[in-house]
Amino acid sequence: MDYLLGHFAEQSVDSMNADEIAVLERLIELQDPEIELSVFEGYSLGDKDLDTLIALIREFHNFPGARQ
Repeated sequence: MDYLLGHFAEQSVDSMNADEIAVLERLIELQDPEIELSVFEGYSLGDKDLDTLIALIREFHNFPGARQ
C-alpha cells in the first residue's frame, strides 16, 4: 500500500488543494486491509470523499474497473 499511495501522492499532491490533501491524510490513517479492499476490489469506505479519492487512485494505477 505504501508504494501505491506514495506513488499517487508523489505525482498528485502538487495539484491538490488543502481539502483534497486532508482527505488523503485521512485515507493514510486507515488500516491497510481497509484501503486494500477499497483500492483492489472497489469496496466503499463509507465516505464519499474517501471513495472519490480511491477512484482517482484506481484510475491513476489503471486498475480494472477504474473509470477511464
